[in-house]
Amino acid sequence: MMSPATAAFALMAFNASMAALDTVFVRLVAGEVHALEIAFFRNLFSLVALLFMLKPAERNLDANGLWPIHGARAVLKLAGLIFYFMAITMLPIALVTAVAFTMPLFVTLGSWLILGERLSAHKAAALLAGLLGMLIILQPPGVEFGMGLVFALSSAMALAAVALLMKVTSGQEDPMRIVWYNLLLTVPLALVLALPVWTWPSPMALGLMALQGVGGLFAQISFARAMKLADASLIISVDFIRLPIAAILGLALFHEPVQIWVLLGGTVIFSGVLFSAYRERHRSRQA
Repeated sequence: MMSPATAAFALMAFNASMAALDTVFVRLVAGEVHALEIAFFRNLFSLVALLFMLKPAERNLDANGLWPIHGARAVLKLAGLIFYFMAITMLPIALVTAVAFTMPLFVTLGSWLILGERLSAHKAAALLAGLLGMLIILQPPGVEFGMGLVFALSSAMALAAVALLMKVTSGQEDPMRIVWYNLLLTVPLALVLALPVWTWPSPMALGLMALQGVGGLFAQISFARAMKLADASLIISVDFIRLPIAAILGLALFHEPVQIWVLLGGTVIFSGVLFSAYRERHRSRQA
């Protein structure tokens, strides 16, 4: 039997690995299927898998009056997913992964500006580390600031807004129920967006998107479970393996060169996130 901490690390490793594989699935089918359609099928297969996991009594529409929150969260999450997929079609997957590490920093910034939370010294240091990391990534021989980076940063900001909405309703909702309501809303919305660019995918592309959808669902569940088993500040470091995995997969499958500035910048960004998480843990223990 694993200890709770060991199990949490294993679940976080699975979540990080699936996040890296997500970029590979998108890149493999992007030449055949539009990003809007990929977003639809990803959510559709996640919903189908969740239907088999939930008990019949749990498949209801009783959201305790929180449908407006669920609606806003679904729109933002779908937007973040589409922006992320668009970025993957334009940039090396290691670069998209490195930029994705800015999401917790946008959460910190939003908590300060919108929710009125205090900006402590360690949170400010994390924000500065994020800015420094992005400057490192954008320096030669890095990449030019184009639409790919705009999409990647927009994805991070949209997903940060989702996290802020979850903070507002924290303690009122079960994680599995949040996923259920989210998918109920995003599947039809994603279908409407995908119809103008619709092409029937090949069996191979459909199979890859099915793996992506089911794997993404289990990754969400693994993340939620890991957070219950151990402190977030203790296990969040495992999420960093996304970057080297993405770099290796990009090199092996798509012959993308490993850019040292991208790896270094991603490391600086994530180090700021990790430092802030450990300081928060220390403060909570003192309190």
